[in-house]
Amino acid sequence: MSKTLWIRIRADTPPQLTFDMIYLDNAATTAISPEVMDVLKESMDSDFANPSTIYSIGLDARKKIERAKQDIIDALNIPSTHKIVFTSGGTEANNLFIKGLCFPDKKVAYLGLEHPSILEPLAYLGSLGNNPLSLLEYQTEGRLDLKQASVLSKSQSRFLCLSHVNNELGTVNDPVSVFEALHANSPGTRLFMDGVQAVGSLKLSSKVWSGLAGYSLSAHKIHGPKGVGLLVYDSKLAITPIIHGGQQQDGVRSGTLPVPLIRSMARAIVRAVERIDEMQGHLSFLNNRLVQGLCELNDQLPGLNSRFNSLVIDDLKKQSPSIVNFSFPPVEGEVLLHHLEEKNIFVGLGSACSASLKKPSKILTGIGLSEEEARCSLRVSFSGNNTIEDVDLFLKEFSIAYQGLYPTFREKHSRN
Repeated sequence: MSKTLWIRIRADTPPQLTFDMIYLDNAATTAISPEVMDVLKESMDSDFANPSTIYSIGLDARKKIERAKQDIIDALNIPSTHKIVFTSGGTEANNLFIKGLCFPDKKVAYLGLEHPSILEPLAYLGSLGNNPLSLLEYQTEGRLDLKQASVLSKSQSRFLCLSHVNNELGTVNDPVSVFEALHANSPGTRLFMDGVQAVGSLKLSSKVWSGLAGYSLSAHKIHGPKGVGLLVYDSKLAITPIIHGGQQQDGVRSGTLPVPLIRSMARAIVRAVERIDEMQGHLSFLNNRLVQGLCELNDQLPGLNSRFNSLVIDDLKKQSPSIVNFSFPPVEGEVLLHHLEEKNIFVGLGSACSASLKKPSKILTGIGLSEEEARCSLRVSFSGNNTIEDVDLFLKEFSIAYQGLYPTFREKHSRN
């Protein structure tokens, strides 16, 4: 293992901690890319003015926001029928859509495998008497079974909330396919998607937006800064604000706009879209190597019988190549995670937002795993920074850790 080294880049900069590591938890967050960091630093130095002010430097800051917004519109093929609202991240964007449109009494449906930033606002609506409709019984392979879309019409659901890419499994609800099913079976139901895990690994064509009432994303999942995201929504919808104040962004979301964060997010989005073909090929290559390696370890290691919770399939309409989730009972995922951490290899258990709760993943139990199987799972998630060498070293250290832990957990399991 390499030594940790404190270095000072320039005399006027704080020391930075640098060390060699293999980071395979990119679904939790990503490292800021150098070119995005350049934009962020430059803007932090120059764009200090409040963009709501009416003097020259404030007007200049506002122009830079509008330029960044146009760059995002162009990159994501967002049509003039939709508006953009900047938020503090994906969580706020999801809350804004759900609470701002569905309160107090608009019926909402959801699959039941979404991120907590969708599930918790829906639970909040339920606490006020607007009980959302769970479609968990209609999930198949971690996705909504579109053959069951007619149930939305029977329940008179106004909105359907889904993850574009599931944050733990990587399974895909293809927006065009979902919209076509809604149009045929429940035309009164509009589609909202959490797109936080999709941008950067899947393409968003102009065709996608015709069926979307709303779509959220977050900068820090695509090598941008934390603390900024956005909501794209159909301009015909009247969103009630959940944050009140200075009436910024047409009153939909008050608060002084952070020019450096918005500009650097725009750069991250443009960068992700420009590289999407190359990235999909790279992520698929890493994904296939990991799956192949785990299958080989199943044949080599006594007691190892890894089960893939993600789809092992080369179909971008069903599975993102950026995420592989697998189970390996009886060894617990958290214990194995910390063994890997000792080797400077970092992976995830599931949603980073809920990792500290010490409860089995609701997503994994939702697709049929037992609580034990859910606890005995890891999520590996890739970015463009990862290499085939990262995957191979992960497989090596996973193998060593599993062999060391298996006898203890086998004995514990046999006693129970």
